[in-house]
Amino acid sequence: QGERTMRITAIKNRFDESYDDNKSGGYRDLSLSVEVGWVMQEGLVSFERVRDWEANECQRHICEIQVHLRSAHQELIGATGLHQRYVELRNKYNV
Repeated sequence: QGERTMRITAIKNRFDESYDDNKSGGYRDLSLSVEVGWVMQEGLVSFERVRDWEANECQRHICEIQVHLRSAHQELIGATGLHQRYVELRNKYNV
């Protein structure tokens, strides 16, 4: 486990050809869920090594990292409303 400060807990590869993009309105990305461990010391957050989480009684949090294609991201943040459509479908189908 070395010096790692995060652990991957889930991967969703919506770029995979076998992924049914009807579930996400055509939206595709790579989504990584990562767990981080941290402690608060003198008002500052310090991220801890995975191997030290138990010993240091760390707080833990799971974050999502999304990887997009540039062209898809530009459409996502543009006026097309694609992101809003994705959120609605994600919530409806729990994708």
